[in-house]
Amino acid sequence: MAKNLIIKNIADIEAVTKGNFCANSSFSEKPVIHGKDVDTCAAAFIEVPVGKCSYSYHWHERSEEVFYIISGKGKLRTFHGEKDVKAGDMVCFPTGEKGVHLITNASNTESLVYIDFATKPKTDICIEPDTNQVYIFGEHVTPMTLDLPTN
Repeated sequence: MAKNLIIKNIADIEAVTKGNFCANSSFSEKPVIHGKDVDTCAAAFIEVPVGKCSYSYHWHERSEEVFYIISGKGKLRTFHGEKDVKAGDMVCFPTGEKGVHLITNASNTESLVYIDFATKPKTDICIEPDTNQVYIFGEHVTPMTLDLPTN
């Protein structure tokens, strides 16, 4: 199916409030490229209030992500420990355990705003090591959550 050129302005995109991904999760998302717009990528503007995080600590088995920090500062929890990020920083998360991440707004006064670019496989598996849960979702898959066995 032929796709169309997409041009969107952040001011024209309605924000969707999200949360409940972890204890401190609260953020808004303005989807730029999503759903049926394109086949292999997605992009959204994410705004995280002071002291909050966006998604839980997780990694993807099939989707790579890139964050570009537009404004504010964040604390990024990764496989390699915590890292500070700020406006102008770009971070790439590979698939698998070494791409595990959680970003929290580290400012006391301003929102953390970033663009989340991601590849969009037909099916993805998202693993949350803190909760021992696995999420399976995709184009032709009924989303499901499974608990990982504990040792």
